[in-house]
Amino acid sequence: MTLKERFYHIATQWFKDKALLEQYWNELSENYSETFRKYHNSNHLLELFKYYDTYCEELKQPKEVAFAIFYHDIIYNIWSNKNEIKSAKLAQKYLKATKLDDSAINRIFNLILVTKNHEPKDNVDEKWMVDFDIAILGQPWEDYLQYTKHIREEYASVPKLMYKQGRRKVLVHFLNKKRIYQTEIFFKLYELEARNNLNKELEIL
Repeated sequence: MTLKERFYHIATQWFKDKALLEQYWNELSENYSETFRKYHNSNHLLELFKYYDTYCEELKQPKEVAFAIFYHDIIYNIWSNKNEIKSAKLAQKYLKATKLDDSAINRIFNLILVTKNHEPKDNVDEKWMVDFDIAILGQPWEDYLQYTKHIREEYASVPKLMYKQGRRKVLVHFLNKKRIYQTEIFFKLYELEARNNLNKELEIL
C-alpha cells in the first residue's frame, strides 16, 4: 500500500469532502518532500508504517495512530523547537471539521505531541507511537550510521560546532532515560543496541 493509498483509506472515513482530502494529501506530500529533509521525509513515514503494520494488533486505536504518524512531522523547521506542537495543532484544526469526538481528536493531538520528548504518559498507543518514531536508534550500526548521516545532511546549514553541541545534547538526553523504549517488545528487541549506538556516536562525534 502506498502512502497515498494508506492516507485515503484512513481519512475517507472521517473527511467526506474529496476536494478537501486531495488538498490535505497534497500538503502532506509537499511538506515531506521538502528538499532539505534528508531523514524526516516520506521514507521516515514508510519506516514507521512498517512497524505499525507489524504491531497494529497491539494498538488500542490504530486509525488514530496511523493519522498521527502522517502528521507528526508535517511541520519541520530545523531552527524551531515548536515543530511537534505546530504539527499537532494543524492536525487538530483539520479534524475539528469532522464528526470525530473531542476525545479522539485530543488523543491524536497527544500522539503527535509525544514525539517531541518521547516521554509518553501511561497510555499504550502513545508508548507505541514513541517506539515507532525512534526505532532507528536500536538498529544495526550500519543502519544507525546512515541515519546519523542523513540527520547531519538535514542540518547542513548549522555550523559544525553548533551541530555537535546540539547532537550531543540529544544523545545524552536518550542515554539518561531510565529506558529508551516504552513497550516491552521494543525494550527487549532494541534497548541494548540503541544504547550501544548512542554511546558509539558520542565517541566519534
